[in-house]
Amino acid sequence: LADVECMLAHGERLWSEREVVRSRPFAHGTPIDRGPREERLRTQWVRPLIEPGWMRTWGLFEGGAIVGHVDLKGGPILSDLHRATLGIGLEIGHRDRGRGTAMCEAVIAWSRAQGLAWIDLGVFGPNLRAQALYRKLGFVEVGRMTDRFRVDGESIDDIMMTLAL
Repeated sequence: LADVECMLAHGERLWSEREVVRSRPFAHGTPIDRGPREERLRTQWVRPLIEPGWMRTWGLFEGGAIVGHVDLKGGPILSDLHRATLGIGLEIGHRDRGRGTAMCEAVIAWSRAQGLAWIDLGVFGPNLRAQALYRKLGFVEVGRMTDRFRVDGESIDDIMMTLAL
């Protein structure tokens, strides 16, 4: 919980990057409401894995700041707690160095140790780099929702991928 402020600052830096359409379903310049995000982190980070709505986050620290993260979220009901949903964010200046791969590999190993059966994720159709990373890690595409999002006038498909642990 001591790292909530670092995580919020990291999120704000990610939010301000120009690669909007590739990675998030919000128009560039959409403001972040820090209060609800902070409350979600404080609540979900301490929730036990046997309770719906848990979340765990791994941070990549550099110079006392988080510059990348991977998070796993448990489902909203008891019957889907054998699965988790993965999210990742790596600031532009820290990409293409194997850090995303290393963070995801650590999270996958942790997930196996916890007895999870599946890791799921969604990735935007235009985000080919992320799709390549997930395939390299063993994720497979299980579905595609055409025109799932519209950001700054652009239609974006959402690709669902999963990894059997």
